[in-house]
Amino acid sequence: MVELEEGQCRFLLANICEPGDSRLNKLTEKYSWNELVQNYSLLPAIYRAKMAALDNSKILEELSNSNFIWPGHEYWPRNLNDLGLRTPIGLWYRGNIENMNPISISIVGARSATTYGENVASDLAMKLSALNIDVVSGGAIGIDAAAHHGAISGDGFTIAVLAGGVDVNYPKSNSLLFEKIATNGLVLSEVPPLTAPIRHRFLIRNRLIAALSNATLVVEAKIKSGAMSTAGEAGAIGRDVMAIPGSIHSGSSAGCHQLIRDGAVLVTDVNEICELIVGDYPQYSR
Repeated sequence: MVELEEGQCRFLLANICEPGDSRLNKLTEKYSWNELVQNYSLLPAIYRAKMAALDNSKILEELSNSNFIWPGHEYWPRNLNDLGLRTPIGLWYRGNIENMNPISISIVGARSATTYGENVASDLAMKLSALNIDVVSGGAIGIDAAAHHGAISGDGFTIAVLAGGVDVNYPKSNSLLFEKIATNGLVLSEVPPLTAPIRHRFLIRNRLIAALSNATLVVEAKIKSGAMSTAGEAGAIGRDVMAIPGSIHSGSSAGCHQLIRDGAVLVTDVNEICELIVGDYPQYSR
């Protein structure tokens, strides 16, 4: 039996396992990654049949042509290790991973954003990018797209974390945006290329958006929303959470106001954001 390297084992498992399944990392406390692949009876029952049917040789041939990273890889974002047992097995990427900056911020918010929210997200992202602070978001319409566009317009580096494969443009209306991000920034995913997004994976990937960054900024959000989920994930691993205030008459800002009541930092401009995440912001540079 040929012993496989850790990266090879992770690649095989990442092709068949559900994102965010902490049981796999838990198993490595007792078994090696190679043991899990070679003796797949050790895996959770839902993965055994998939592993048995996997053509290991064919899949491993794809590894040499895949942009796949894992904990320990030279380009692995170490911030993700703060997720503990929920750290991804590995990630696929499209773009310029070598150009990631050491400081980043997640900017998230409502898909059904107001003009006010989109303008705020775009303006802040542009100004943060000018300070070489990476902007992370989820590639959705609304606040996410505004943040990505703002970072691009500021000649900055932006990262889109997707719920589908890195080559699956979802939503399709943001296809051109994803191509721009892949050209100058980075697209990341926990699922293999060509994988269509599934509803529950959007919430699962939110932990990655939160963990990749030094802090999370919620621009607009309803009380129950993906953005609030990301804020919760950020707080759970000790990241700072910030929120933009809005009109008390706007449901789109109700989530932000709830976060502020619960202890999130109210911010209104780039100076206040940078004071929190990088200290004396004018002196920050790459």
